[in-house]
Amino acid sequence: MNQPAPMPPSSYLRYLPAVFARTDDDFLAHYLLIFEKLLTGLADTTLDGRKGIQDLLSADVIGNLFYSRFSFLFPPGDETFIPPISGLPPAKGTAILERFDSYIGVPEIGSALDGHIDSPLYSSDALAAFNAWLDEFLAWLGGWVDLPLDSTWDLDKKRNVIAQSMALYRLRGTPQGLGMLLNLLLDLPLQQVSCVKPSGTTDPVYGTVTVNVLHPAPPPILLKDDASQPGSFVLRCAYQPGMPLVSGYAPWLFVVQVVLPAYGNAKLVPDATGIQQIQALLAQITTVLDAQRPAATRYQLQILGASALRADAIYQPVLNSNALLGTQTSPP
Repeated sequence: MNQPAPMPPSSYLRYLPAVFARTDDDFLAHYLLIFEKLLTGLADTTLDGRKGIQDLLSADVIGNLFYSRFSFLFPPGDETFIPPISGLPPAKGTAILERFDSYIGVPEIGSALDGHIDSPLYSSDALAAFNAWLDEFLAWLGGWVDLPLDSTWDLDKKRNVIAQSMALYRLRGTPQGLGMLLNLLLDLPLQQVSCVKPSGTTDPVYGTVTVNVLHPAPPPILLKDDASQPGSFVLRCAYQPGMPLVSGYAPWLFVVQVVLPAYGNAKLVPDATGIQQIQALLAQITTVLDAQRPAATRYQLQILGASALRADAIYQPVLNSNALLGTQTSPP
């Protein structure tokens, strides 16, 4: 491994009493470089290529560091909501991360034994330490808005969720808010759900699964002259399922519709692989709803298009293997 050249000690050591002006005191000799940079100026190359305070202020790094877009990394005309920094071509992605690291200055991961053993204990990737720092920084940033991040998400997914979290709080407890939360956390609509291939073709067939969160549709209110007649509306002190609603909404209940490909096109019947994708999605939806639904509320999970079964030589429906049925309601 190529070791970076050691930084020279601060020239401010000469202003200290002789007992402290020791160039072999690495901590003090390098700590004074901070004040030398601020007060009298210091070439950035002296700081191992890291940006100084003037560079940070000029690039508006400090003002943008606590918003997950990190606008200082991208051209001013880039209007992308969250420009990607991961999943890019290696050269481009590395250049962005190296530029980011030049502002932060994360030291390389190393060990005191690295110079005494054949293989380093840590990765030789120069950006490994910075990526680890950035991952921890995003977790800290999410903590400020009470948002625990999934460790399986990549950097861009974490940045995107953090950036939209404040808008989610404004819609919290509403069907719109729950729908937006499910779409954001689970990357909905779910694209490329594997479906049964038509006869005579080997090309893969895919469908799309979407999720809608709604208030339940209330039954109509019938006005009659005689309250004793069947179906007449009677205002009661408590709601029972099936009763008409004065306000138009059932209290404390959300209807979560999972729209399968066959709901819009009966030919798009999920195969065994597609059903596994859908079952995994249903488990994720239930986990999110159980954690995020407001207190004292329930949800009803409706699967639309799940009853499109075909019994033929190509597709033999097997319940809970390659076919889904039913409506699930959460406990109160």
